[in-house]
Amino acid sequence: MKKCVVIPTYWGRKKGEPSKKSDGIYDHPTPIDEEGTLQRTLESMKILNDKKFKLIIPVCPIAIELEEEAVNNVKKIIEKAGIDEIETYLFTPSTLTEIENVFVENGYRGSDLLSLNGYSNIRNMCIYAAQLISADVAILIDDDEVFENPNFINMATEHIGMRKYGNVIYGVAGYYLNKFNEFYDDVDIVPWMTYWNRFGSKTEAFDKIIGQGPRMKVTPFAFGGAMVIHKNLFQLVPFDPKIRRGEDIDYLMNSKMFGYDFFLDNELNIKHLPPPKSNPVWKRFREDIYRFLFEQDKINNQKDVNYMTKVTSADFDPYPGDFLKENLEDKIFKTNVLLALDYLANGDVEGCRESIKNVYLSKHEAKPHFDVFDDYMHTQREWVSLVKRTIELRRNLRKVMESYNLTGQKIEINMELYSNTTEKEKIIKFKAHELFKRFTDEEIEIISKISELKAYNENDIIFRSKDNDLFIYAILKGCVRVVKCDLKGEEILLATACSNSIMGETSLLKKEFNSTGIADEFVELMRISKEDMENLIKLNPVIGNKIMNLFLERMYMKLNETNVMYRDKIIKEEHIED
Repeated sequence: MKKCVVIPTYWGRKKGEPSKKSDGIYDHPTPIDEEGTLQRTLESMKILNDKKFKLIIPVCPIAIELEEEAVNNVKKIIEKAGIDEIETYLFTPSTLTEIENVFVENGYRGSDLLSLNGYSNIRNMCIYAAQLISADVAILIDDDEVFENPNFINMATEHIGMRKYGNVIYGVAGYYLNKFNEFYDDVDIVPWMTYWNRFGSKTEAFDKIIGQGPRMKVTPFAFGGAMVIHKNLFQLVPFDPKIRRGEDIDYLMNSKMFGYDFFLDNELNIKHLPPPKSNPVWKRFREDIYRFLFEQDKINNQKDVNYMTKVTSADFDPYPGDFLKENLEDKIFKTNVLLALDYLANGDVEGCRESIKNVYLSKHEAKPHFDVFDDYMHTQREWVSLVKRTIELRRNLRKVMESYNLTGQKIEINMELYSNTTEKEKIIKFKAHELFKRFTDEEIEIISKISELKAYNENDIIFRSKDNDLFIYAILKGCVRVVKCDLKGEEILLATACSNSIMGETSLLKKEFNSTGIADEFVELMRISKEDMENLIKLNPVIGNKIMNLFLERMYMKLNETNVMYRDKIIKEEHIED
């Protein structure tokens, strides 16, 4: 399973410098002349037991003229953090420009969905970047969090893709711990919250979902900085660019509409240490008004669509369901009146005025003036089309990503040295690899005697169609694309096999390869000839049985993935037609 961790980082103008009307609006962007919290997050990754993932850092300046300085700041922070063993990519506005150029050069128009402006768009670029590097799973983290659990990565991916209660888990939600190591919001309940008991509803939901067993359960809420999303979900369901805030729970709602539940893991947590909120209460409350009216409209305007599930506000009780029901407008009115009186009692005339304005906005501007459901369905079709184009242009787009790889180096292989690899060196590599965990040390030594360790540079041919010199391959590192060529000599992609995959196992039943394997990047693999494999199976039934079981498991995984891809293809085509 190819994993990536994505941590967007937000950058604003110098401390004290006034903002401009065109600036992006975020909770607490780091002033361009300060370091912020990103380094703390990256340094905390050193405790992780599993560092075999790719790290992507989207750099999100509030204004395009800040990009160069923000990127330079992030590069310095990464260097100071000392996480050299983690392969790290930047994803910047310039990255998007280069991606759009690739589309145009190949006859496609650019996409409005390619944007690093606004929370939802940025979340979409988080999962899109995961698609660009062919990740199976995207783990979304925020730059004001700290890893305290060494097993976080293993736990985050432990259940993804597995079946639970009759459903396959493609979305996992973790949760935040505050500075007191509690999962509750660190807020004081005050009188103006009487009718807007958001934190009370959240507490009830947290107690029910986080505080009780079982470990994995369907959840009505999720946290954007602790989300784990499988490619079968993020290739089909995008974040909704039109929602101003609350894009994480809105994504959960969208996923549920498409038949995918999120499961909360009540053991998967991360420390959340955000800077103090700088915006006044009336302004933060205004954002709540917009988000809940938006989500309510999406639920109320659902249509009958094949392969989709109609959801209700009750499906998200107690939170956010309590704020999606018919009494939402009444809650907004009463709460703002109380908030205005609270401001007035404290002599804050502006706060009082803005609270009353919230009532006006809730009636005339905050309510969407378009069909939110239909608009999202259009966005979803555009997203599927974008993903399809991205897969078609995968190699060119991957080159764009690799140009922003801060740690990757082009590896040129001395094949002569590899051909002289000692048995001891092979044994060390095999023992460290996931594919060989079930074998004893003695069995690995036997396998090493009949195997070769091989390495290939990008675009090197590993095997060719019609070759009768047959091998079974275990991929230790990198990815191989398996292709056929049409009458014009152009490649037709059949499959992509990556680390932990086995290729050529069907050669035991064949006389020649019927496809060609090409290194998509630097590839390291073990190969055993068909003849040696057959002899091993005959002479050592114990090892032979383990190897055959391994082949069968991998073949099952391939078939299962093919079935899922076919099912999702049908669903995607159905949605596009609708």
